[in-house]
Amino acid sequence: MNVTIADIAKATGLAKSTISGVLNQKSGFSEKTRQKVLKAAEQLGYVPNEIARGLSSRSTGSIGLIIKDITNPFYNHITKGVQEIAGEHGYTVFLCSSGEDHQAEIDHIQAMVRKRVDGLIIAPLLEEVTFDHFFELKKTNVPFVLLGKIPGLSCDTYEFDDYDGGRQVTEHLLSMGHTRIGFVRGPKTSKAAKMRYAAFVDTMKGQGIEVDERFVFHDANGITDGMDIGHRIAEMTDRPSAIICFDDVIAIGAVKALLEAGLQVPEDVSVVGFDDIELTTFPLTTVSIPTYEAGKALAWTLFDRIFGRRVSGFQHIMFEQKLIVRSSVRRLHHLKETEG
Repeated sequence: MNVTIADIAKATGLAKSTISGVLNQKSGFSEKTRQKVLKAAEQLGYVPNEIARGLSSRSTGSIGLIIKDITNPFYNHITKGVQEIAGEHGYTVFLCSSGEDHQAEIDHIQAMVRKRVDGLIIAPLLEEVTFDHFFELKKTNVPFVLLGKIPGLSCDTYEFDDYDGGRQVTEHLLSMGHTRIGFVRGPKTSKAAKMRYAAFVDTMKGQGIEVDERFVFHDANGITDGMDIGHRIAEMTDRPSAIICFDDVIAIGAVKALLEAGLQVPEDVSVVGFDDIELTTFPLTTVSIPTYEAGKALAWTLFDRIFGRRVSGFQHIMFEQKLIVRSSVRRLHHLKETEG
């Protein structure tokens, strides 16, 4: 049974208002009274009711973090950055994952608002979805920061330059002599998937190379999809010489399937990914994304809003991406492959 302020008042003979004042570190009490209350609270095993305290102080000492995929290491680093800054502010982080599901995202946001969190950090679905719930969130006056930009919504946002990342990785493959390049697109709700693919198409066309639709795979998410695509590529008699995967998790799945089929990476098929999730199982060429730094930046911006350290001018910050070259890409002997 929970010990209450009334229990401590009964044990000490002091008024409930005195007990409450001491426990909430208010001034105006003698050291003797303060020690009497704290000793009784400790002996009785009193645990503060943070929710009730939040209702009276209008603060619960908590923020919400809603990500897209709790199983993807990409979001682990963002979460770590957010938690580090939250800890420095004495805050707890409630973590939810939408699983790339639109209704789940809506439900999580509404649940966080009901829990009276002091603010929200959200990595929203950005393609083929509606955004009404974000405009409703805006009306609640709960501060929030987004990893991604929603058209027409005024708030603090951070983004990764996915188009430039897609350009870098495509140019790298072209420089290594590859022209028969496949592409594994990510979830249809992902703007990153859209931008990386757009950069791939534009960069290929810029070199006068048409994208072969036989080598484009859509709506992939997770290692299982990567393995399925890897097996499909292995079965092709006229397969691509290189494949760009939406993220490292998909890429590792593809590599696993190619190896199981008796092919070698990069000798038979070169493979690249995105995110640089520090996998030690395979030396994957990838694109590094500053997720940990972004997590910290998202949290700092949110706490600036919560504590009123920043009251004007919403900001939009774009993080750069960087190609990390390892040994999963083979240099072809000639710069232009023979057609057919």
